[in-house]
Amino acid sequence: MKPINQIQLIIIISLMFFGGKIFSQNNDRPLLITSFNMVPTSEMAKANKMLDSVFAPVLKQLVDEGFLISWGQFTHLWGDEWNFNIYYIAKDMSAFDKFWEEYVTRVNKKFPDAFANTTKYFQAHKDNIYTLRTRYPALK
Repeated sequence: MKPINQIQLIIIISLMFFGGKIFSQNNDRPLLITSFNMVPTSEMAKANKMLDSVFAPVLKQLVDEGFLISWGQFTHLWGDEWNFNIYYIAKDMSAFDKFWEEYVTRVNKKFPDAFANTTKYFQAHKDNIYTLRTRYPALK
């Protein structure tokens, strides 16, 4: 094995100290968190009913209490197979973590089987976290 030269050592040490700053997202901007789900068309009404009756009231409370800036559902009339999607807008990752912990706690306390009863309709699921670079009107 070839020994590490001075330049490689400087790069390694620099990444150790500054890597988090180089590769991290801008924490001053709000986040858009998306949850994409594939639900058979025949099950969409059932999944929507769960969202409307169980999850939406808790999500609305959490927005009103300041845990979250906003949330919503988006579906499509035409497009790819990701047809049952939820978005959350949070001040930052720390705020989202606090929101998510409170959200799961409240839903599980009130409706212990709600998550299992809803995710059974999901053929596939994926999450994404984005930084909101621009938005009009601007978030306050």
